[in-house]
Amino acid sequence: MGRQTRFHMLPDDCRRFVQFLQERDPVIVTNWHSPTTPEPEECVRPWETGGMYCLWNQAILPELRREATGAYFNISFSAAVIELSYKSPVVEAWNGQPALLQGRIWTGCGVENKAFQNWYNAAVRWILKNFVRDQALGLDRDSVGPAAYEWFRNGGLLLPYFRPPLTDAWLGWTSVQNQHRNELKS
Repeated sequence: MGRQTRFHMLPDDCRRFVQFLQERDPVIVTNWHSPTTPEPEECVRPWETGGMYCLWNQAILPELRREATGAYFNISFSAAVIELSYKSPVVEAWNGQPALLQGRIWTGCGVENKAFQNWYNAAVRWILKNFVRDQALGLDRDSVGPAAYEWFRNGGLLLPYFRPPLTDAWLGWTSVQNQHRNELKS
């Protein structure tokens, strides 16, 4: 069964998170999918492009290869790795307001590997310690990176993992965020 921790982050938040992981362990960031090769290539600055990444701790899993799945090579969801979904460092408008999509770390690893569990838990603890948990945003289990939270306080909108349709329900949801932001400023 998979485990996930959701968050909103801007490039500086993502950079700090990746640096923590790489200072703690021999972690390589690679793309989850590749159209050309099963060999994982290191992504040096994932915070600059966004995407679906694999956080590979070489101390836990010495070798990693993507599997052929049709036209692509993909990391196996059962591998002892962490998926980092960092949608985009680019802020795009939603209903005329700058908006940021939600990301996550996730593992589908069902292997009873204590070292992996400890590493995943350390990543989650770092997020919970260093990111903001603002219950009033309606993100009861989600965190917001410090840079993303400051951006939110200055007018940004925190969207879910997808760009929602412009419906009354979603407009009401964003209205609550805007009202909360105004309360923070008073």
